[in-house]
Amino acid sequence: MKTLNAILSICLLFVCPALFSQHQKPIIINHKSVDLSKILNNNYISKAKYNLNIGYGHTSHGSQLITGMNALMSYFEDGRFNWSSEGGPGYLKIEEDGTLYGDCGEPGWDDLTRDYLQNNPKCNVIIWSWCGQVNDVDLNSHYLSKMNQLEKDYPKVKFVYMTGHLEGEGPNGSLERANNHIRQFCINNNKILYDFADIEKYDPDGTVNYDEFFADDGCNYQKPGGEYGNWAIEWLQSHPDHILAKICELVSECAHSESLNCVMKGIASWHLWAKLVGWEDNETFVESDNKENQLFMYPNPASEFIEISKNHFLNYNDDSRQIKIHNILGQCLIVHEVPISRCEQPIKIDISTLTSGVYYLTIDNIGQLFVKK
Repeated sequence: MKTLNAILSICLLFVCPALFSQHQKPIIINHKSVDLSKILNNNYISKAKYNLNIGYGHTSHGSQLITGMNALMSYFEDGRFNWSSEGGPGYLKIEEDGTLYGDCGEPGWDDLTRDYLQNNPKCNVIIWSWCGQVNDVDLNSHYLSKMNQLEKDYPKVKFVYMTGHLEGEGPNGSLERANNHIRQFCINNNKILYDFADIEKYDPDGTVNYDEFFADDGCNYQKPGGEYGNWAIEWLQSHPDHILAKICELVSECAHSESLNCVMKGIASWHLWAKLVGWEDNETFVESDNKENQLFMYPNPASEFIEISKNHFLNYNDDSRQIKIHNILGQCLIVHEVPISRCEQPIKIDISTLTSGVYYLTIDNIGQLFVKK
């Protein structure tokens, strides 16, 4: 018997006031931010698409985020992780190819940022990546002070700090010292940090810090016996049926690294976008107390069919809406086309083909995402 517990969640897409106010604590994205299950049915993903206009400066290492996001977009064909450089309905806007060229290790990156913001007044998020220079520059003068000044000059823009990629030096190397300098600055001053290097230290299980075994950006590390291994390849070989392994199959190339590293960084990126619009990482759905707009579904549990008893909330025009049913891996199993009308006849959906388990029913209704578990 299918478990379809009636949990209603509504996401209203509106400009989030918190997006343009000073956050009271740091936002840290690291190896603890690679849990795909937390964003599969997270309403803040839709809110991020609606609210964020992102400028991303990067070169080859920074492209790992984009590669991972592309793999997620390809795997989840329902569009939940769609993004593009143009944006538009249902797409997160990230301009990352050519306009903010280079990376923040190069001189003049802050001037490029000012030029970009001057020409793109709707941009409200700026993120720059490193490509190996983080331990070659004076961080205070080259990076931290300039980022801090940009935040003061553009108070309506969120600036995301980043650490540099691993270089195989281990926990006592110059790279780790430089990254710790950035981390401590962000923690002390309530900044936003995408901890690029920390994600590279751990496989998805998060139990071993491979930096202690001199891991590099390619996920290679030195085993205690002197042999070399690759944590990303080893993890995929031991988890061939895991959803992350399936997503990794869609990665043709991950610059300087392995597909799993890119996919994890893509997931962490969506954690970041969701947190920028208010997600506290302790809630997935926002429940409505408006009974007129509630979605009633029965029977629950169900085995052959379900009926949605009220559909007047769909009545925006004479178009149609799609009701989708996903499994816990986010795979869309049923798509039910619903013509819009102002009658309140129940919508009946055949679920007899589904095996026993937990499923999510979703209706994306132009600015409102209705979800039932």
